Order: sequence, then C-alpha cells, then structure tokens
Amino acid sequence: MTTTRPLPDHGTLSRHKYHGCKCDTCVENYRAYQRSRHRKQGYGTWQPLIDAGPVRQHLLALNAAGFSWPVIAERVGCRASNINSFIYDKAQRPARKRVTPELAARILAVTAADLTPGTIDATGTTRRLQALASVGWPLRSLGPHIGIAEASVGRIRHQRWVFRPTAAAVAETYDQLRDERPEDHGVPAWVALKTRRWAARQQWRDPLWWDDMGHIDDPDFNPETAEVELNRDQLAAHRRAEVEHLAGFGLPDRDIAARLGMNEQYVHALIRELRTGQRRDRTGLAA
Repeated sequence: MTTTRPLPDHGTLSRHKYHGCKCDTCVENYRAYQRSRHRKQGYGTWQPLIDAGPVRQHLLALNAAGFSWPVIAERVGCRASNINSFIYDKAQRPARKRVTPELAARILAVTAADLTPGTIDATGTTRRLQALASVGWPLRSLGPHIGIAEASVGRIRHQRWVFRPTAAAVAETYDQLRDERPEDHGVPAWVALKTRRWAARQQWRDPLWWDDMGHIDDPDFNPETAEVELNRDQLAAHRRAEVEHLAGFGLPDRDIAARLGMNEQYVHALIRELRTGQRRDRTGLAA
C-alpha cells in the first residue's frame, strides 16, 4: 500500500514550486523569494546552497547522544525524512551534499540541552546506584524500589542524561536503602556478597565515602584523584568508621581489608574492639 505524504504548508517555497499551488499566499511567498534572490545576486551575496557536511556531523552527534530523528526534526521544525536525508538516501549511502544556509543554521542551532528540557546530568544518579551496589544491592533488584523496569537500572549507568523524575526516584531509594542490609530485603547472601566484590573491582565508592567527600552530584569531581588531607587521628577515626560501616553489612574481615587497603589482622582486631567498646589509636593501613 502506497502512503501519500502530506503537502507542505501554504506559503512554503516547495508548495508553489514543486506542487503547483497558485493560492495568493504561495504566489506572494514565491515572488518575495525571487525578489530577495535577485537583490542578493545584484550585491554578490547570493549563496543558495552550502556544504551539508557540518550539518550531517552535528546531526550524527545529536543522534549518538540518544535523540531520534523525529525528536530532532520536531525541534528544528521540519519532517523527520528531511533530517534523515542528511544521513542516508534510499540506497543507504551518504546523501544530501548541499543545504540552504537557513536550514543549516536552524539545525546547527539545536543542542542537546534544547532536546532535553526534562532531563539532568546523570552523574549523581549513576554514583548512587554504584554506591548501593558497593554495599550489596544488585542493580536489577533496585528496579522495584525505584519504580522502573529491572533491566532499565543497568542502562541508566551508561546514560549521560536522565529524566528528572527518575533521578529523584533514585535519590529517594538511595536514602532509604543505603543503611539497609540487602539480605534483610530478600537478596540472597551469596548474591549480595558477589555484588560487593564486583563493585569493589570496579572501584565504586560506598555511601560512607560519599558522605565524607561530598560532591556526589558534581560531574567535575573525580573520585579517582580526590584526596583529603587527614592527620593521624582523623585518618584513624575515618578508617574506624569505614570498618564499622562495612562490618554492619556482614562482610568478611578479608573483604573489608581488601576494600579499604588495610591489614586483615588489624581489621579483625578493630572489629573485636568495636564490639567491646575499646578504641585503638592507629590507622591500620597495609604496608
């Protein structure tokens, strides 16, 4: 079955030139176009078509950022087929070598921010999911808590932008679950342990670390290079709090030691002292 495309609007150049419309609006618009063309030709400024290469690259960048051709076309104010024609023709070959300066300007003016008014940077959302994984929450298990499909949780980690309601739901879930044991909410102990070890290999920070460092929503903050100048007593208190926090999730001493870069015997002794209320004035860092 052949699909009939809708005609261009009255007053557009193509409605009169290619579809033969003789209404007053189309005729007057065509005459105005001709007057403008002749005037620019007289001044030597007539440039009917320009290279479409920059436009094509801009569209490909927007598409790679996750925006479909119809979404881009709606923002530009043209058909999706018009936008798609810059990428491929019917034989799936690069097409549309030339473009009018006006259309090029409209397309190049569209940015990712224009297309995502309801989204925000996904950095904080991703870090909260990673932090929950570091204390044993498998990413898929977080779907019901957040209110999204289980498979969607993993995809969020790879997105640059996230819808504001999703970011808010993840933040709320993070606040609710960060101090909860996954095992107390139906997550098998072996799955929680496997998740913690996997997160440790990814070097994901836990909620306590983000409490100490802050900047969880700051995309310019790099956890890999972040440093905090601590004196001996501050470092000892910091390490003690980290050990106590991780021990509360039932992690074995060796896993806590590996995660924090501490001596396993020291971790074992510190946990024993925490249970008796005693304190130890040393950092316990592994040599």
